[in-house]
Amino acid sequence: MTNATDTDKQRAALDLLIRGFQVSRMIRLVADFGIADKVPEPQGCDVRDLAAACSVRPQPLLRVLRALAAFEIFRVGADGHVAHSPRSLLLRTDAPNSMHYGARFWTAPGSWQAWSALDSALTGGVPHETAWQASRFQYLQEHPEEGRIFDAFMAHFPDNRHAALASAYDFAGASLIADIGGGNGEALRQILGRFPGPRGLVLDRPDVVAAIPDALRLDGRIGVQGGNFFDGVPAGADVYLLSRVLHDWPDEDCIRILNGCRAAMSAEARLLIVEQILEPDPALGSPSEYLVDAHMMAMFGSARERTKAEFDELLAACGLQSLRLIATASPVWIIEAAAK
Repeated sequence: MTNATDTDKQRAALDLLIRGFQVSRMIRLVADFGIADKVPEPQGCDVRDLAAACSVRPQPLLRVLRALAAFEIFRVGADGHVAHSPRSLLLRTDAPNSMHYGARFWTAPGSWQAWSALDSALTGGVPHETAWQASRFQYLQEHPEEGRIFDAFMAHFPDNRHAALASAYDFAGASLIADIGGGNGEALRQILGRFPGPRGLVLDRPDVVAAIPDALRLDGRIGVQGGNFFDGVPAGADVYLLSRVLHDWPDEDCIRILNGCRAAMSAEARLLIVEQILEPDPALGSPSEYLVDAHMMAMFGSARERTKAEFDELLAACGLQSLRLIATASPVWIIEAAAK
């Protein structure tokens, strides 16, 4: 039987979870103002100097930083001296696998308002469409600044998935790697940085590939093609990547995407599906994978994370078969598939 002390502890912990939106909103605020980058390491600085560097008022800034310091994000002295903690260092843009980009993405207006309409998912609606009267990708096209926040987050996802993909799979024998829905090309940059032989091609919306500067195209080794993968996938690649694409779509759309890849693939070509594999039992999985699954529901309705069996069913429906399931150093797995 739970005693009063245990109950009080659980109540306090639950209270902080209920009010977690307040913490995430303050983390986004410091990310939007680049505050972590402006706190000198290791000596720190006075909050008044930090406020001046950020062009904000010192007293409200101090109150935000004190609240975050209570969660071990920054260290704030009684005299207003601000210094880094291990957690706040992760918000610097120069930190490996920086959390800066996630802090701006998860709580950006598009996501924030969609989560406020989460109730609609329980009656068949799509929360993002309820909140914005627009699909997720239509919204990102109409709000290009937020679209670039999305692209930056995909390139700096804190699970280090792109480097993990590049190190987990042997791309040495490929001549052309097509990254379907490849965003700003970070996965290809990681792969081509390790393997000097292949070239890469990013297929994504015209506004997305137009935002990839020449400096990030590796002296022409990465080509770009604006388009919609529902309209077709370029033929001629040895390896096709679908990295965190299928979880954005319901089954019927995943089948359209996979059919497009199957039509473009030669008998020797390989399709790499890079996704988290959902553990059906929450007692065995990690909280983050179920949060991502809930986020897919908020953004897209029927889109979701999937189990290995569910991926195999999608592949079979498109004349594809799973060859191998490859673990990576990040939470994502690689499902290597080929034509039957």
